[in-house]
Amino acid sequence: MKKGDKKWLIVLLIVVVAFALIYFLRFTGFAVREYVKQVQFYFYDENGCVLNGYVFAGGELIGKSEEGYFNLSLESYEENIMGRDLNISLFGKLGDCFNSELLFDKYWKAPEIEEEKFLGDSLYNFPTKVDINNPVKRDLIGFVMVGDVADELGEIDLKDDVFDDLSEINDYLNEKVEYVQDWEFGGENNWQTPQETLDLRRGDCEDYSTALLSLFLAYDDSLNCYNVVFTSHVTTFCKIDDYYVYYDQGKTELKEEIGGGDSGELEKLKEEYFDYYGINNSDIRVHYVFNENEFIEFNSDEEFINWQTGLNGKMIGGVFDKLEREYQGIPILFSPIEKNTRTVVLSEVKEFPYLILYVLGGLLVVSVIVWFMIKVFKGWIGY
Repeated sequence: MKKGDKKWLIVLLIVVVAFALIYFLRFTGFAVREYVKQVQFYFYDENGCVLNGYVFAGGELIGKSEEGYFNLSLESYEENIMGRDLNISLFGKLGDCFNSELLFDKYWKAPEIEEEKFLGDSLYNFPTKVDINNPVKRDLIGFVMVGDVADELGEIDLKDDVFDDLSEINDYLNEKVEYVQDWEFGGENNWQTPQETLDLRRGDCEDYSTALLSLFLAYDDSLNCYNVVFTSHVTTFCKIDDYYVYYDQGKTELKEEIGGGDSGELEKLKEEYFDYYGINNSDIRVHYVFNENEFIEFNSDEEFINWQTGLNGKMIGGVFDKLEREYQGIPILFSPIEKNTRTVVLSEVKEFPYLILYVLGGLLVVSVIVWFMIKVFKGWIGY
């Protein structure tokens, strides 16, 4: 081999080694990716079931847990948690481990995390006890089970007039379900599913209201109807056209046409409902409203009345559809990591400099290959 050929062979070997090195760096992450400082949260039930759902810090969505694990970056911690007295909450579906289609909504005190904890294998455990039949907040949504009760409508004489039909449904349920307080059967707060209430033919205010709302929405899922959770009572409320209606046990039906959603008239209607149903207004207020798509929390009755005044069409799409859209908008640069792996993981790749190397390296390889082809061709023809 001539001296010049050896030189070009060395050049080719250097190019091949360079490309191998680039490939190794690019696809293994060494020296190519940046480390993200983060810690790991692990959510689980005391019986060993992992909890998967949407993670919130003080009501703000910050991510999602998978296989029970959620990675919290230092940047997200500083932006959403550090120096603030708030809760970490997790909202999701129970699933196969619990053999239930219901939801959970769990809360923990947000931990204070030193910056050095974000440099290693820092794991924060969030254990809890899931009581399926004692919902807390957003998990109330899961007790509106429209599909489970749809067949029951076949037992009711409906006439295709919305107000008459809702009255018929309320009357039917009143005749079928006997009012029985929780403590007569076990002494603890226990929310029955609508199907359980229909099968047992008994229940208290929350059981009746969730069954009634489920029947209303099975009748017409576009109805703007909610369950209203007071301090010591739950009832069903609907806004249909300009009418505001409360439905309850005892065949209660208070209906008022209030044009423009006048707040004073709405307050009077609420007071009339309290008087009719025997509720002492001095020690009760509205806490939440919910249906199969929404959960809304109020800090005062004034907020509830203001919500009623602005109530128009029903929210389209389920609560998880809305959360997933919000989650997709969070700039997450890494995927949740698996159990027993390092907490410090790699983030996005810096692509542009390596694109330049690929182009230059590709041109060099092509040049060398062309040169060798010319040399071989010349050898064949004896040039």
